[in-house]
Amino acid sequence: MNIKKMKLLAICGSPRKGNTEFMLNKVLEGAGNVDKELILLRNLDIKHCIGCCVCEKAGKCPIEDDMQEILKKLEEADAIVIGSPTYFDNVTGLLKNFMDRMHPLYNKFKLKNKKFAVISTGSADQNSIKGTIDNLKKFGEIMKMNLVGTVSVNDKHIKDEEVINELKKLGQKLK
Repeated sequence: MNIKKMKLLAICGSPRKGNTEFMLNKVLEGAGNVDKELILLRNLDIKHCIGCCVCEKAGKCPIEDDMQEILKKLEEADAIVIGSPTYFDNVTGLLKNFMDRMHPLYNKFKLKNKKFAVISTGSADQNSIKGTIDNLKKFGEIMKMNLVGTVSVNDKHIKDEEVINELKKLGQKLK
């Protein structure tokens, strides 16, 4: 008998290797023995949405780039965690571009009821980081995913044992 393993997909919106990637890896670690993958948007070719709305009728974006493969992986995932550093109380441009290109999955609510979590960090105060978390939560709400938790932390506390434990617990909630 072939038992399907749960699939967890992590999306990193940071333009560099650093705290957001560290946090997402701790979430994945906490998820234990599941199929898991970390997608680093900075290493991919994802063009900007041009607002053509072709995907509404065709069910597929006409832009040929790495987003096609990501959309497929998102649809196949059982749970999704998205992370971004905080830039001006919001997600990075990389992640916003990714979010704009999600329309083919939004149109038919293909992520509906999937488990969803968000993480963010930054050097700003907690209110600024909360802005990023709120934007990511709203994105999940629009996509009709089920939010299971969030973790936000100032950069200087990123490696505190308490924060690492919170990230691993978030990974357990995604199982």
